Amino acid sequence: MRWCLNKNQKSKSKNPCLTAGRKITYQNPKFKIFGIYIVILLFDFLILNLIMPTDIVFAIESKTFDGRIDFLHKDISFSLDLKDNGKLEVSGNLEGERYNLKLKLRHLKFGRSDLSTDFYASGVILKGADGRIKSIKGKAWTQASLLNFKPLKEFAADYGLKNGRLIIDALSWADFGLTGYIEKGKAVHKKGNSFLHLEADLFLTIKEMPLKDLAGLLGISPEDIELAGIVSGVARIKGPQDALKIEAKLNAQDGTVSLVKFKNAALDLEGIWPVLRFVHSRINDIEGVAYELKGKFNAKKLSELNSADHQVTVNSANEAVRFQDWVIKRKLGRGQEMLEAAYPLKKNQALKMRIKNEEETLGWEKTVKF
Repeated sequence: MRWCLNKNQKSKSKNPCLTAGRKITYQNPKFKIFGIYIVILLFDFLILNLIMPTDIVFAIESKTFDGRIDFLHKDISFSLDLKDNGKLEVSGNLEGERYNLKLKLRHLKFGRSDLSTDFYASGVILKGADGRIKSIKGKAWTQASLLNFKPLKEFAADYGLKNGRLIIDALSWADFGLTGYIEKGKAVHKKGNSFLHLEADLFLTIKEMPLKDLAGLLGISPEDIELAGIVSGVARIKGPQDALKIEAKLNAQDGTVSLVKFKNAALDLEGIWPVLRFVHSRINDIEGVAYELKGKFNAKKLSELNSADHQVTVNSANEAVRFQDWVIKRKLGRGQEMLEAAYPLKKNQALKMRIKNEEETLGWEKTVKF
């Protein structure tokens, strides 16, 4: 049995179709099978949602789509045009106890970043003696991924679905790793409509990821700020989707943020997504100046560096400050105090001025590495 629905008619047809914005009620048990596709699709977008700003998911929920479900051949396909924010196409089919899904993203915009990729998922549906679905096992992967029109390391995941819980046994994307689970919570009712409510308990790892790639996934354009360096760290993501608690520890080495070149940085973050605050966070630049970061910021608005949602202060964490290009240090030793101001020059050279015991010294210094 196949049905065609649109705004003006409801009739049997050889060309089954489903138009967005319409509700379908159909008691054929085969319809339940197609719920699998929706579950897998939610998995795709939830993973994107957890790694990237959540407005992607909610922006998609507010759009209409053109689609098609063929109950006889067990096929599904639909497309979603996000206008200036990109395009999404989904297709899939069910063959016996195996399913296949393809999701094509083209120029999906988030913040100042652009993402294109082909996403694939396949697996097997395990049924009990009564014919009911007991669990689902599958794999997912991507091909031809581009972030800001440059190649991005591909996505790969092993997952299972059982008793309303999506279990992520292993997931890697770019230099991210993810394990944990996502489960169905109580339905949320808004304006007469019901929405699936999800809860998560996930552990995220970042292993030697280029800082510019991490910034790109957070919607920051490399044209807005100069970024360099390598980032590693871990994060715990737990709670309902509308109140995800984040606890993260990140470390960066040998990098650049705008005009500041740093030797290392340690950032401890916590908060309810998307608002995070700094906890014991420090940056050490190559000239020996240490900065302590305090305050909070909105991770969804990192592409807007001057947003009022960011309330961050930077304080000196040691006896040194930077004034324009000068590095001023206060040194203590043997009961004496010395003030030194250094202006870095090219090729490991510096112009230095020292004030000690009311005596002033001006000199030139060159550093040689052995």
